[in-house]
Amino acid sequence: MDPMHLLVEELFILKVAFISNMTARLVLALGAEAKLEVVPGAVEFAIPFSTLEDARKVNNRLTILERKTFGKDYQISVAIVGCGYSGVELAATVAERLQNKGVVRAINVETTICPTAPPGNREAALKVLSSRKVELLLGYFVNCIRRASELESTNTPTEVESVETVPGFEKYILELQPAERGVQRKIIEADLVLWTVGSKPPLPHLEYSDVPFVIPLNARGQAETDETLRVKGHPRIFALGDSSALRDSTGRILPATAQVAFQQADFTGWNLWAAINGRPLLPFRFQNLGEMITLGRSDAAITPSFIEGLTLEGPVGHTARKIAYLMRLPTDEHRLKVGISWLTKSAVESVSLLQSTLSKVLSDSSARSD
Repeated sequence: MDPMHLLVEELFILKVAFISNMTARLVLALGAEAKLEVVPGAVEFAIPFSTLEDARKVNNRLTILERKTFGKDYQISVAIVGCGYSGVELAATVAERLQNKGVVRAINVETTICPTAPPGNREAALKVLSSRKVELLLGYFVNCIRRASELESTNTPTEVESVETVPGFEKYILELQPAERGVQRKIIEADLVLWTVGSKPPLPHLEYSDVPFVIPLNARGQAETDETLRVKGHPRIFALGDSSALRDSTGRILPATAQVAFQQADFTGWNLWAAINGRPLLPFRFQNLGEMITLGRSDAAITPSFIEGLTLEGPVGHTARKIAYLMRLPTDEHRLKVGISWLTKSAVESVSLLQSTLSKVLSDSSARSD
């Protein structure tokens, strides 16, 4: 069922429960959707990267491109729009996967990557992106995305002189405009366009005529909540994560990060129990534990908040990040299953790498003897 229809149904059930003096409560935790409609062509030609289904789609497209270009002198071109955490993690991972068989370009309107990240994480990410030859196009925004075939059919002059395509695959042209005056625009081509910039909560999709409650929303489409995470004016409705517009002590809205959502979930669980049992509700207080960024299979950076100036990066950061995620899993059973899965995957990758190395050594030895 469509999440929006499900939410409307839940809201009506809540109204009936309220009238009947039942203890029903509703939690809004709908996450966020990619904001593609702001750029012409993005909805049609770009793949967002915010859900598991999006990740599967990206993997499938890359796999098909790799198969169709196998053994050919062709560079797969991937354009990633946005250089926040998601964009940088995606650029590092895709570049690691393609290696010398592709070109990854990351586009960001800011003049730096991950502008809100700790300096240590940003520097570690820049180091990895540079080593994997990711081309950073900073200070640019995407003006439009079009099919290359459309430009060719209309004889529109572009800075891309000849466009080589993969059989059965469309090539795309991205027009980049500089964020500052005096800088030349850029035209780039891509076999695959991945979109990681901008998001929107799905709450504004609800029409007032469809629901029995008017949920107060801010300009971003998030539900306005009090410090106990209850929606203002609706003590039986809670909101957390991307759905919540909770402000900190300085009046700023808390960032829509996994760390904030995890902590809000703990408080929401307690406050639901407290509200049903007539106990006092706890005000939410965000505790910044630090930030992490994944930079490929065995690369990561983690900057803990409790040790100023410390950044763990590379394999050490990768291990620390996995330990942090294991600690956040809800039960020991979950931790055991995930831990075994990681160890198994690591063992398989190590064996595969050893086989590849031995094969290369034997091949080189054979060539020398000949």
